Amino acid sequence: AALCWDATTAEGARRWNDANALALSLRSTSQAVLGEILDAWFEGEPSRDADDVENVRHLDAI
Repeated sequence: AALCWDATTAEGARRWNDANALALSLRSTSQAVLGEILDAWFEGEPSRDADDVENVRHLDAI
């Protein structure tokens, strides 16, 4: 799961952590920022970089 407060965080969570759950703050996320976060989240894909893949495998193992 990833707590995302902006589109950059959402995209990075998908890319580097292969996150599959998105957490948002209802209180501090505007409608405009929410749209940006959701676009980044749904368009993001996991990195294919060997180091990033290994980091995700490591997280899966623990």
